[in-house]
Amino acid sequence: MTFRFLPSQFLPAAATLAVATSVWASPMDIAERLDVAPVIEGHFVQTEKLVSIPQPFQCEGFFIFWKNDVLLWKTKFPVATTSLYNDKTFKTYIHLNGKRIENSSASVTNVVNRILWGLLSTDITALELDFQIFTQNNENGWRMDFFPKSNMTGSIVKHISVTGNRIPERIVVENFSNDITTLVISDIKLSETSSSRQENELANP
Repeated sequence: MTFRFLPSQFLPAAATLAVATSVWASPMDIAERLDVAPVIEGHFVQTEKLVSIPQPFQCEGFFIFWKNDVLLWKTKFPVATTSLYNDKTFKTYIHLNGKRIENSSASVTNVVNRILWGLLSTDITALELDFQIFTQNNENGWRMDFFPKSNMTGSIVKHISVTGNRIPERIVVENFSNDITTLVISDIKLSETSSSRQENELANP
């Protein structure tokens, strides 16, 4: 595959690295910059701007990633939900009135978790099968733009951009419906083994 800079019409000035100082890089070059660990935990804030609703919807929570095993994604506010993702299955649970209810997973969430899984595990090969990837790289950070190859994924999202440095820090999703979802990731903690709290979160999603 040939990797190129993304054409300038796809690079909004406020959300990009400075193109003039960026250099060519393959996705694997960027993967080599990422921190890796058997267990990675972080905080996220997710903002959704829906075409039909003027007021953005925001939620926040945390995620725990066990390398080569599972990604747990837990929203704590305003609605408590837990998603479990691996390379074979994706399950979501809603917590209401002290009860846990299994619910269907949002397709966009599935796509985002697939990309985050690939970056946190530095498994770029799997992502190359599903997306055409454009890259930018400089000393201050990197950017990857994902465009779906399949019609199925293309019916869900048009374009996903990920920026970061030693971790993925910001993910912006342009949905097929023209809704925009933005994820900001922070407070990353790396560890060699799971804590008892983390194990409990996985055992009781």
